[in-house]
Amino acid sequence: MISRVEYLTLKARVDEELDNIKRLETTLKKLRLFPKIQTDNINGLSMDDEISCRVIGSYLHDYYCGLERIFVYFAKSFGETLPTGNQWHKDLLEEMTLSISGVRIAVISKKTMLQLDELRGFRHVFRNAYGFNIDSAKEQQLLANLSDISTAVKKDITVFFKQMDKLVLL
Repeated sequence: MISRVEYLTLKARVDEELDNIKRLETTLKKLRLFPKIQTDNINGLSMDDEISCRVIGSYLHDYYCGLERIFVYFAKSFGETLPTGNQWHKDLLEEMTLSISGVRIAVISKKTMLQLDELRGFRHVFRNAYGFNIDSAKEQQLLANLSDISTAVKKDITVFFKQMDKLVLL
């Protein structure tokens, strides 16, 4: 079982990453792209312009990477071995839906995992393709869903900590 200090350290790390994610959301709000898209351009460039796609893609990429860091913190803090191989990002995400008897409850729901898997898939494309190959329609759809994804993952993490507090911080 995780020690009290390890658990409190985990909570501090997760809070720090959630603060970083909040900063991303704040910037997207300034661009009128969050919590819903309220513009058809970014600083005068259409949403399907290559530069706009790269800007949006960068924020979506950073968003998922922040969440993935949180999941790595969870896995390491509870003594889990991080997945390896070509599918390790997907495997880590799926592992966060598992309740591990005597170790931890599930961090996120399967429904949240499905939403995050779309974001994970985009992150993969963004990292491995030229920016001019980004499908702006798919990117904008993911951006339009980001508020729902944000709400779901934050709710799941809050529920996780409320339930684990009862077990670890007795």
